[in-house]
Amino acid sequence: MKVRPIRPEELDGCCAVGGGEGMAETVRKLWQEGNSSPDLCFMAEREGKPVGWVFFFHPHSTSTNFYLSRLYIDGSVDYFEIGRALLGLAADTAKKAGAADTGYAIYDIYDPAPARTRQLLEASGFRPIQVKRRYVWKDSGTAVAVPSRLIFHSLSAVGEPAYIKALGRVTEATLDREDQADIARFGLDAAGPKYFALLRGIEFLPDEWQLASLPDGRLCGLVVPQAIDIDNEGTINYIGVVPELRGSGYGFDLLLKGTARLQRRGLRKVIAETDVENRPLHAHLERAGHVHKGTLTNLRLLLP
Repeated sequence: MKVRPIRPEELDGCCAVGGGEGMAETVRKLWQEGNSSPDLCFMAEREGKPVGWVFFFHPHSTSTNFYLSRLYIDGSVDYFEIGRALLGLAADTAKKAGAADTGYAIYDIYDPAPARTRQLLEASGFRPIQVKRRYVWKDSGTAVAVPSRLIFHSLSAVGEPAYIKALGRVTEATLDREDQADIARFGLDAAGPKYFALLRGIEFLPDEWQLASLPDGRLCGLVVPQAIDIDNEGTINYIGVVPELRGSGYGFDLLLKGTARLQRRGLRKVIAETDVENRPLHAHLERAGHVHKGTLTNLRLLLP
């Protein structure tokens, strides 16, 4: 048995083993866009045939956060032995590349054995930091109506410095436990630049990123609607209200604004994932017609 980085010419054959339709194209796109590379994708082989693999990626704008995008281990080999070997090599490589940590999200609706995957990750040093509820909105054909009590401006209109500052403001006293962990580790001042960099690496359309203010000009909040490369889907990737205005339902207005922007782009499905502790946002999502479908568990491995 050998565990090693994947060579580019091996990608199609490797993904054909447990990868599902389109996996090779997805990974190749990450390589082309600079979000990953062959030396961050690893395979286990036996007698020259792939029996397991793991793919890592990182946003364009940072080299300190690496994420596990996919993990597969064939049923013909020892799951935990091969899994620990793959994850160990991947983590060592990420650390040498300057990563501060690496993370993985287990989706119970996609993973055939989420409890086993979590057991493997924890045996490899990952620690659970958050559980999220996954919500899905499907377009009924009726245009989403956005309340008129807020004034919306795009990132293009307000500029990057103002938007980054607003990201920090809406993250203060957040109910999201992953964000809480980041604030405890790096400080609140780092929140705005950090999340701006992460979000920009996913999709950057400044006219779509929305900042909201009250009629008197006070900052209220923001929402970042983005497209994802799965089945014509969009996502509400970041949403928040400044602490002093929470409890007035403005999160609902922001949610509708983000959904409306995605609908205008022709995206027929919108995904939103939120911490199980964020009950106010759960209520807004359900009121806006989003349906709870599945959960995900975020785990993180620190690389000191």
